[in-house]
Amino acid sequence: MTAPPPLLDPALSELAPFVDAGVLHAAEVHVAATVARATGERRAEVLLGVALAARAPLFGHVCVVPAEVAATIVVDDQTVDARAPLAWPDAARWHDALISSPAVREPDAPDGAWTVPLVFDGTRLYLDRYWRFERLVADVLLERAGARGEQRDATAVGRVLDGLFDADDPAAPDLQRAAAALALTRRLAVVAGGPGTGKTRTVARLLAAAYELAAAEGRRLDVALAAPTGKAAARLTEAVREEAAAAGTAPGVRAALSAVEASTLHRLLGGRPGGRFSHGARNPLPHDLVVVDETSMVSLPLMAHLLEAVRPDSSVVLVGDPFQLASVEAGAVLGEIVGTAARGGAPGPLARSVVMLDRVHRFGRGSAIAALADAIRHGDADHAVAILRDPGAPEVDWVDADVAGRVAEVEREVAQRALAAIQLARAGDVAAALELAGELKVLCATHHDRLGVARVTERVEAYAAQALPDAGIGRGWYVGRPVVVSANDYAHRLFNGDVGITVARPGRPAVVFPGPSGLRSFAASQLPAVSTWWATTIHKSQGSEFAKVVVTLPPPPSPVLTRELLYTAVTRAMQHVTLVASDASLREAVARPVARASGLGARLWPQRTGEP
Repeated sequence: MTAPPPLLDPALSELAPFVDAGVLHAAEVHVAATVARATGERRAEVLLGVALAARAPLFGHVCVVPAEVAATIVVDDQTVDARAPLAWPDAARWHDALISSPAVREPDAPDGAWTVPLVFDGTRLYLDRYWRFERLVADVLLERAGARGEQRDATAVGRVLDGLFDADDPAAPDLQRAAAALALTRRLAVVAGGPGTGKTRTVARLLAAAYELAAAEGRRLDVALAAPTGKAAARLTEAVREEAAAAGTAPGVRAALSAVEASTLHRLLGGRPGGRFSHGARNPLPHDLVVVDETSMVSLPLMAHLLEAVRPDSSVVLVGDPFQLASVEAGAVLGEIVGTAARGGAPGPLARSVVMLDRVHRFGRGSAIAALADAIRHGDADHAVAILRDPGAPEVDWVDADVAGRVAEVEREVAQRALAAIQLARAGDVAAALELAGELKVLCATHHDRLGVARVTERVEAYAAQALPDAGIGRGWYVGRPVVVSANDYAHRLFNGDVGITVARPGRPAVVFPGPSGLRSFAASQLPAVSTWWATTIHKSQGSEFAKVVVTLPPPPSPVLTRELLYTAVTRAMQHVTLVASDASLREAVARPVARASGLGARLWPQRTGEP
């Protein structure tokens, strides 16, 4: 591969081998060239550091650690071998070049007349904006962790909570009640836990308690519920309303809960084109209590914008599963916020702000799905294999991806359900078609390999097209095609993760979406970016639940095979999981936790790493 034209600048010529190896691309080279022109920096070590820092957020990292990058960087499904003929700088010389560069400043250096583009903080090199995001999030969280909330009578709070939380095991601590009490008395509460541990129930009853206390105090309570995607927001709204009806609250409180509607975080913050928001430090949110569900999906920049926009005298409740996949953008914020609390010990300034829910209520005793999720979370591949091979575990099934006949059987079952959903849509039963299309979902680790979203979708549609040759299946907007929205459309109130199904309308196809007030119909031409939804990526499945899931993994080696990816996929299922993967793929996924370069955890939990 020949180096692209930008490398013809002599100052960038030493980056050519990194471009040829696929480590760097045109965008990162352009950033390095811009910094070279603006600062006069010509040293290859510094310009390589600039390009790698610019590359980092594209791969989910907040920063880059120069001393470790040669051994850890991943390119095109392979880890670049540190012994490969790439001229990685000597670590000590690289460090010295960076700290002496006019393009780089240290954290305590004052801002000059212009912003220095990079920050070297300890061992981590950041683009300035990401360093500022990380510092803001850490500073606000630590300040909130030390701040008390409303000054309330402890007896009144206890009485209200006692009426909402009935411990089903008096001998065990009621962690849901403890989480609600924390949120009512502190400026920051983090409610963390795996699937079925009662996070949503806790949120609903926390809100009921907050409304009841506000009514007793004679004041109005302004609450915001939010989630990263439209699908997750809709699920949160529905779950809170269901819990409100079951909680035995006073009519006024039930009415308030029923009126609450969750929104996407972007909508809550007043998202504008170009990544800007109408709410921020100068125009804060008006709410007294802000609850964010599925926080594991929130990126570092979005968390920074949120925390900056919440009034200092308001309370923030962050809810989610710290073991799930992190945001597809930069950062693994919830995992770093929860920190050592996720592993049973929690020394540190955030310790009193985190409650880990650990009792699983979704699955019955002895659930194979729950046991499989635990084995994956703990990195125990042998136990995961034993569960999947256990003939007495009917909730899980393992299909060897190398056995073509068995894979075809699974795909045939998926295609038969897809065909049934298409037939319901063609018959005009839209609600039933939507329900059936969402009962069983194929969750793929990748887009394009043999078991990726595109190929699985092709085979499902080919099967349905054989049964209905005149239905146009696989060609554009055929009736019964389910779609998932992948971009927010504020004008039409359609958001990333919303799911609809194509129906027949006179003259043109239309797509029907469910909503809190019923079904909504749009012309296909009105929609933002969408994709067919017979299969979806595991990343896009976050915030969703399905009765049954089929999980497909690519062959190793592949950097997408991670513990968090597999855990997230398995925990989308409520009744049954079919894993389509080789033994090697399964073991590689379970063995490899996601490692994202970031300094947030060290800022929030200094005792975890020994860093100041």
